Amino acid sequence: MISRNKRRRSIKGIYILLILFVVLLGLKLTWSTDSLTGKLISNLAERKESAVTVSPPKIVNKTKYRIVVDAGHGGKDPGAPGASGGHEKIFNLALAQRVYQLLKEEPMFEPRMTRTEDQFVELQDRAAIANDWNADALISIHANTYKDPKISGTETLYRHSDSIPLAEMIQEQVSKALGFPDRGIKMEQLKVLSLSKMPAVVAEIGYITNPEEEAILLSNKGQDLAAQAIVDGLKNYFGQNGSSIPPKTEESRQIQTPPALNQNQYKIENKVYFDGSAKDGKQVAFTFDDGPDTIATPKILDILKENKIKATFFILGNRAKSHPELIRRIVDEGHAIGNHSWSHPNFDKTPMNEAMKEIEDTQDVIEDAAGVRPILFRAPYGALPKDKLNAINKMNLAVIGWTVDTLDWTGVSSNKILSLVHKQLRPGGIVLQHSANGKKHMANTIEALQQMIPELKEKGYTFVTVPQLLHLPDSQSQ
Repeated sequence: MISRNKRRRSIKGIYILLILFVVLLGLKLTWSTDSLTGKLISNLAERKESAVTVSPPKIVNKTKYRIVVDAGHGGKDPGAPGASGGHEKIFNLALAQRVYQLLKEEPMFEPRMTRTEDQFVELQDRAAIANDWNADALISIHANTYKDPKISGTETLYRHSDSIPLAEMIQEQVSKALGFPDRGIKMEQLKVLSLSKMPAVVAEIGYITNPEEEAILLSNKGQDLAAQAIVDGLKNYFGQNGSSIPPKTEESRQIQTPPALNQNQYKIENKVYFDGSAKDGKQVAFTFDDGPDTIATPKILDILKENKIKATFFILGNRAKSHPELIRRIVDEGHAIGNHSWSHPNFDKTPMNEAMKEIEDTQDVIEDAAGVRPILFRAPYGALPKDKLNAINKMNLAVIGWTVDTLDWTGVSSNKILSLVHKQLRPGGIVLQHSANGKKHMANTIEALQQMIPELKEKGYTFVTVPQLLHLPDSQSQ
């Protein structure tokens, strides 16, 4: 028989074993749970790391050139009347909308319009739209007009020198696309150009007062060609395949502070201009006095056209009256025109009232013939007393002299002309020649010119008009 004490000890031992078993079981379960939790955390970390590193999105540079497309006139300002009775503002808007749509399709451009319907927008507000947006360029679209329906051609206007490359690109593309006479680029003091703080041009696509040009301008085909030409000009300017003119970044747009406009930058000074600045490089301005005539002048124009250079013609009023077709040709081919008096008197010996009439009558006949009113005047024989210089300056005319006198009117040989030019010419020089009134119909000038042009090109000279050389407007503002 087992005693009670032994039974108690046995039962107590069993309890202790049970307790130990439970403790060991708990420890095992805890270890298993911790291990599973660790694996879960590890797996989640791996999945998270995997999610972060797989296929990161590429950062795309979305910077574009901002182009403001300005449809000229609008609303209460109809613009010029066309040959068919319509108004310029309708054409301007239609073409501007085409340009805008084409620019939207180009990944390098972000366009904006100054007006999208027939509404009136102040000129200063058009410039403000471009300035406030910090645009990279402004293109103002217009059609040209003149009372003579025969006047035709494309021209592009600019105000500041930084707009010249853009004007050249637009002019080249538009005139080529439409086949209109290339009237060149011209500097004009227009408010929308003066107030714009980026390269800005006015594209005068063609003359709506010319029935033939108007028909093309109002046609879908003509507008498509013109719109594409403007876009091509912008692409060429900014560089289709990587430009040296980078788009403005958002940061630069925000901090950009354009320089204030110099209101006297293009003021005509009360003096005789003899040359341009050598700081502008090796530029030369060819000038031709006393024309036009029907023998020498056309030959000179042919040579200039063949060599793709522009010159300046100082016109006699009585000859302009006799040969208005040649005045038109000079302007249509992109040359500048100056006033050389009506009948070539000596202003030292001419009464003031007669001298002023000589100039004013010549201004009128040139404007009647070609639609431009000269801003340049050259005195016959270079003779100009101070009182007449002051009076001419008040007429908003720049008085032009010369740095090289070829003496071609005297009949000197072409070799002598070349010798004088090579000896006397310096960068910024103005060369005096004649397109009429010389011996043997200026045969010496014509012969010398054909040799002079390639020789000066070889020396690194570029050929400009007098207004371009002196940074003056191409004609008086209308």
